[in-house]
Amino acid sequence: MMDQPFFSIALNGVLIGIAYFLAAAGLTILFGILRILNFAHGSFIMVGAYVASTLLKQVGQYGPVTFLLICLAVGVVVGVIGLIVDRVVFRRLHGVDEAVALIATFALMLVVNGGAKLVWGANYLSVDPPTGLDGAIAIGPVMVPAFSMYMLAIGVVLFVLLEVFMHRSWAGKTLQAIAEDRWIMGILGHSPRRLELLAVFLAFFLAGFAGSVLVPNQILAPNLGNHFIIQAFAVVIVGGLGSMRGTFLAAMLLGIAESVGSVVMPSLSLYVCMIVILILRPQGLIAPRLSVAPGSWSFSWVWSGLFTRKSARSAATASTPVWSPKSGTAVPAHNTVAGQVPAAVWLLAVFALLLPTWASGGVLYIASLVLISSVFALSWNLMFGFGGMATFGHAAFFAIGSYLSAYMLKTAPQVSFEWVLLLALIGGALVAAVIGVIAIRRANGVQLAILTLALAEVLRVLISYSASLGRDEGLSAVPRPSFSFGDVTFTLTTDISYYLFLCAACGLIGWGIWALCYSAFGRTLASIRQDAQRALFLGINVDRFRLVSFVIAAAIAAFVGALAAPLSQIVTPDAASIARSTEPMLHTLVGGAGSFWGPAVGSLIFAAIDYATRTLPGMSELIMGITLLVIVLVAPGGVIGYFKSVSERWLVKRSSKKQTVIARSAP
Repeated sequence: MMDQPFFSIALNGVLIGIAYFLAAAGLTILFGILRILNFAHGSFIMVGAYVASTLLKQVGQYGPVTFLLICLAVGVVVGVIGLIVDRVVFRRLHGVDEAVALIATFALMLVVNGGAKLVWGANYLSVDPPTGLDGAIAIGPVMVPAFSMYMLAIGVVLFVLLEVFMHRSWAGKTLQAIAEDRWIMGILGHSPRRLELLAVFLAFFLAGFAGSVLVPNQILAPNLGNHFIIQAFAVVIVGGLGSMRGTFLAAMLLGIAESVGSVVMPSLSLYVCMIVILILRPQGLIAPRLSVAPGSWSFSWVWSGLFTRKSARSAATASTPVWSPKSGTAVPAHNTVAGQVPAAVWLLAVFALLLPTWASGGVLYIASLVLISSVFALSWNLMFGFGGMATFGHAAFFAIGSYLSAYMLKTAPQVSFEWVLLLALIGGALVAAVIGVIAIRRANGVQLAILTLALAEVLRVLISYSASLGRDEGLSAVPRPSFSFGDVTFTLTTDISYYLFLCAACGLIGWGIWALCYSAFGRTLASIRQDAQRALFLGINVDRFRLVSFVIAAAIAAFVGALAAPLSQIVTPDAASIARSTEPMLHTLVGGAGSFWGPAVGSLIFAAIDYATRTLPGMSELIMGITLLVIVLVAPGGVIGYFKSVSERWLVKRSSKKQTVIARSAP
């Protein structure tokens, strides 16, 4: 009898693991062959589930065989959709930066989610298991749903078939060879493009098939794709990118961890297991060993001083060109002065200060959100655009600042707001220092992004458990603060006063980021992003500079989080969600990563789209996704990069015309 609970937990873990494997198999193939980490994978699983539910309701009564045939048919339909997606989107992503490809698939996810809402609505739907599988069967001392065992059999057979295909068949071996070296395989007479189409079809087929098979176990809702993609990312990263065996092993391990955690720590076990594995083995369970970061493994770099020797920094930054916002071209670093501000920025500042004289309260609120979003995105751009580190958990620091601000304003209103902001700044920096010491040294690239995502999700779940922080409802009725300057106290209770305060606070932080980006420190970060190995060779402590940029960005995120809480006057655990973490990433990449003004431009674009679609229920996500997808495909360097390239082409064309005229007029 003592063994019954353990057997039940283990069996439940295996069943959960099979569901994880079904959700992640297609993502593994797509990344393993095309090196595209498809953010829209969960949305296509959701589409498969919706299509299957529609067909099953039309059929009425169906047995296990009919159910399986319908699942296969739905997989084929989604696979064909995948070929269309490849033609329109994936083909244009060859050779672009990994982050740009990721943002394109995120836009695709918005398009699919918005389309699903238009077709199937926002109502919750459910599907019954096949006839004969709606009961339970006894396995030892445990009663298990018959459909769960049916799903287990399908998952195991699918894994065996994929293993045979990838490692025993000619097509599978050739696909793996193409993934290793596409150019050589083309020289040898193979057709990489045709086999890549096979991989795309198979990946999307598996997504549709997984959604169909899992539909009786799920409640269909428009946000179901977000649930699937987090699971799939977790399994693929933990197992090892592109490894089918690693995916299956990770699915089983994470499933058992969640089964155990359902008793010990519900909702946390999946993310805790991810964090532990990624710290101990960042390359995944079954994958070649990664070179996680330049330099040797040692903690001495933490306390050995902030900056490396001056000569090394000078050598690294002397020839590093930076984007000059005044001239619109890349200029040598020593010619860029941090105090140079374009005239357009001064005009925008004047416009922002005059806005309260004519704008309504709603417009002021939107403008306030743009200010906060811009600085939030600027902090992420400091890490990614200048430091080359992409994280998916930046919202964790935003949430730390938001909750600290809301809690202090509600429980200790006598504390002046400048002290609250200072505490948020220090708190965000301290938490980031602890996380960064481990994360930056143990992971990079996609692994670092997923590791920070898991940490943010852990924070979100912990907040939802805290009674003092309002659990899932959060903290509401947050009062507007007061601000002391010497002996003078300003109350910020009105919309206008708080908006003007935001202009001053965000402007000050923005100026600080500007000065930092175009200082020797910022230019060193830019050189590290361009070539970390070269910077290391020149004597720069790469990890130390990345850690410092990570800590500064986190402190700024916590600061703007503290500003956001009194603005909306409510804070919920969604402040730490993946949706909030993707906001600065989207704004930065749409505006132009690596350009100081790119994040602000991206924030304005998203605010304009959001405002324009506010009266179109169900359409905002679709329009947002299409707009974002067009921008990414047409201008992968962002809006700033696009206008920069257009202006450079115009200048070159104008210069060539002048030279032609001079040549013709010469005797």
